[in-house]
Amino acid sequence: MPIDTAYLKTACYFRNLPPDSLAEISKYVFEKRFPAGETILWEGRKDDALYFAISGLVKLYATSPDGREFVVRLAYGGDSTNDEAIFSGEPNLLSARSMSQVLLYGLLKEDLEKLRRAYPLLNESIEKVFADHERYLVRLSTELVFKNVTGRLARLILEGEQLRTNGGKGLGMTQQEMASMIGTVREIVSRSLREMELMNAITLGHNQITITNRQVLQQLVGV
Repeated sequence: MPIDTAYLKTACYFRNLPPDSLAEISKYVFEKRFPAGETILWEGRKDDALYFAISGLVKLYATSPDGREFVVRLAYGGDSTNDEAIFSGEPNLLSARSMSQVLLYGLLKEDLEKLRRAYPLLNESIEKVFADHERYLVRLSTELVFKNVTGRLARLILEGEQLRTNGGKGLGMTQQEMASMIGTVREIVSRSLREMELMNAITLGHNQITITNRQVLQQLVGV
C-alpha cells in the first residue's frame, strides 16, 4: 500500500520538508499496524528500523528484574520511538507497547542514512527531536526528585487532556499504568486521585477522569 504523504508529514523527522521531498522519501517508508496491547519493540533487542507512531498511542517503558514497569514516555502524533538505539547501533533501551490500535511508519537504518545525505534539512529536524527528548528526560528526572506524587499525577492528567484536545482519545491509562508513568505504586495513585476529587479538581468515573478545575491541577503541578 502506498504511503500517505499527508500522514508522513506528521512524523517528527519530516514536518519541515517540502512535498516533493516527502514524495521521494515515502518510497523508503513502510507501515505496520498493531492492535491494542501488542508489544512492538523489546528492551535489549536490536532493531534495524526506526518507527514513528503515526496514529494511536504507544508507551515506551523499562522493566525491572522483578517485572515492574516504568513508563518513560508516550509516543503519538508522529513521535519517534527508538531513535537512541538506531543511531547508536545498540540494543533498544526501552520496550514499546500499543495502548490502542496503532499505525507505525518504519524506515530502515540504512535508508535513513541515505536520506540524511540527500536531504540536509532532515538532519536539522533530527537534532531538534533529540533536543526535545533530552529536555523531556531532564524534566522527568527533576520531577521525580523534586515533585510529590500528586504534582506528577496532575501533570499527567493535564497532558492526557491535551492529547484528547489534539484529536486523540486521551491517555486511557489504568491506575497501574499511571503509577508506572510517574514512578510510584497503584495504591498511592488511587489515594491521590481521591484527594484531587475532594479538591474538586477532577471527577472520577468508570475508567475516566474528567477535569473540573484546571487551575487547581496547575497549582498542584506548579505551573
